[in-house]
Amino acid sequence: MARHRRCIVLRGSADATRDEALALTEGLDAVLFVDGSGAAPAHAVPASRVKRLLGRAYDAVVLDLHGGLDADVFGQAHGMVWGGGRLVLRMPPTGEAPIAGRARFAVHPHRPRDVTPRFWWRFERCLARSDAVVPASPVPRASRDVRGSAEQRAAVDRLVARLGAADPTLTALLADRGRGKSSALGLALREVLQDPAVEVAVTADRPGSTAEIFRFALDADAPIHEGRARYVPPLELLRGPDRPQVIVVDEAAQLPVPLLQRLVAAHPDARLAFATTVRGYEGTGRGFVLRFLEWLRSEPRPLALSTLEAPIRWDAGDPLERLVFDALVLDAEPTDVSARPATGAEPRAIPQDALAADEGLLRGFFGLLVHAHYRTTPSDLHRLLDAPNLRLHAMVDDGRVVAASFVALEGELPLAMSRALARGTERIRGHALADNLVCHCGRVDAGPLTMVRSVRIATHPERRRRGLATALVDHVHAAYAPDLFGTVFGATPELLRFRRAVGYALVRIGASRGERTGEPAAVMIRPVSPRARALVAELRADLARDLPLQLALLDADGELGVDPDLADGLREGLPAPRPLDDEARLVAVASYAFGARPYESAVWAVTRTVEAHAGCLSALEPSSRRLIETRILAGRPWPEAARAADFPSVRAAMRALRPAVRALAADAGLDLAARAP
Repeated sequence: MARHRRCIVLRGSADATRDEALALTEGLDAVLFVDGSGAAPAHAVPASRVKRLLGRAYDAVVLDLHGGLDADVFGQAHGMVWGGGRLVLRMPPTGEAPIAGRARFAVHPHRPRDVTPRFWWRFERCLARSDAVVPASPVPRASRDVRGSAEQRAAVDRLVARLGAADPTLTALLADRGRGKSSALGLALREVLQDPAVEVAVTADRPGSTAEIFRFALDADAPIHEGRARYVPPLELLRGPDRPQVIVVDEAAQLPVPLLQRLVAAHPDARLAFATTVRGYEGTGRGFVLRFLEWLRSEPRPLALSTLEAPIRWDAGDPLERLVFDALVLDAEPTDVSARPATGAEPRAIPQDALAADEGLLRGFFGLLVHAHYRTTPSDLHRLLDAPNLRLHAMVDDGRVVAASFVALEGELPLAMSRALARGTERIRGHALADNLVCHCGRVDAGPLTMVRSVRIATHPERRRRGLATALVDHVHAAYAPDLFGTVFGATPELLRFRRAVGYALVRIGASRGERTGEPAAVMIRPVSPRARALVAELRADLARDLPLQLALLDADGELGVDPDLADGLREGLPAPRPLDDEARLVAVASYAFGARPYESAVWAVTRTVEAHAGCLSALEPSSRRLIETRILAGRPWPEAARAADFPSVRAAMRALRPAVRALAADAGLDLAARAP
């Protein structure tokens, strides 16, 4: 079909495939070359910039894979090829898997050569069986004719009826990439704006995400909006005085659920529409579907749910889309268990080789993770198959995966490396738990401990509350003998209760909220060795002392506040706070002032030290003094502290607070440098 897209695979050296790709795309105006190896045309863009180009259309996208396959970039590139166009893959000769690109999965102590090419060989198998792959030939011009479907027109009509209603309404629009979701919103707003009394606010995680909506909503030849439709940042909609009658949130799954809930509560009289991509290369919208939509159904305003299935940028049954979904498992779902009774699930370690070789097992395992978590991306699949520090476990019932988990082997860091991490002179990837303990808690002695971190765990939605998650965690505990088990997650009362029930203790709360969940990060540990038990006892004492100030700062810094149930869950079981002696307090301050430790994780020690030497503030230069007074002594939000001290941004103010504390300590005669990590 004329609007079907195809894939051209070019094999050979980077230089040879570059020259062949240039010849195949000669004469086309809209071609995007994505560089991966350095042997690319001068106008090529690096893979890291592809995400910024989303929404643009090309006759062809030429993707260089000689430097390795980035699963996210592959998915993004496909979405830029319009109907009838080509995705051109520049690849090494058949049978070769590039070594380049593996370093990002080679976490200490592993080397790039330890990273397997399982994902690459699976990708090769997908190419071999796909009808999207065609012989190399000159690339035709793509069809820029976006054909709105009858399904999209029906969705527009429903949106117009809901957004133009007299009473408040809630509407959700779900679709895969390329189905015309944003254009449907724009077309609906164009009709709604015919009413001169209507004001519309469009919001998203970033302004560029709304460009497609405004392109269809605003008629340049007949400006009907007269400034009545504009982009408004999400937080401004919460705290600002404006009360638009219509609010549209695009790519809603990219915003934290608590923020969306506050947005609904802040505008009880508005007509709101939420749209999101359900199966996309930037991460799925499952968290949005599972959590936020369930919450919306409890609202007094009626909720209407619409979906779009038919693509409009290319024709239905597009071969390239089928290839991408196959290679990236974008359509992974939990295995269907409805027709068969549970017969008794058994815990099992899942070798990565077995997962790569068994497509049913892969889809069942990955489908559970996609279904349960906010943001599961194609790169997560790549990491799951190839990262040498990951181990996979599942509960399997008659061949069906009914619970899935994977853990990361961490820690066992040389003491010299731990000290460098604590000083901030070195960074480490793939050791989230060790990094938290060493850098954020100031515990250099934690780095050499062996750790097993639970990265994700998910239970089949039809098998929940049957003890499967607990059984799986017990199985993981029995499979390893580290100094400690741990996990880092967006804190909710439910997850805190679950982890406590299987032996974990809360040792740290993050200084900021998760980008997707809107919840502060919790670090919980199940100690095994005597050294780990002593560490947990000391960290719990630190948390008991710091938590009141940390919760106050979370409240001050966020528009969402800390949920009272969550605050109670964080306090549960903590020992009575005990003050630090002077030496221990100064060591904690030094770990912030001369190290990588965030201010909020040493907030009690820093605050008490500043209070004790407040008389020295007058000797500081004015911006440093105002910064300390506003952020540390008054506990005001970072934006307010930055403005008060005349810093251009929050980031600049954060950078300036460390030297300000060092200067105050020096004026007070405190030798923090001698106590630095």
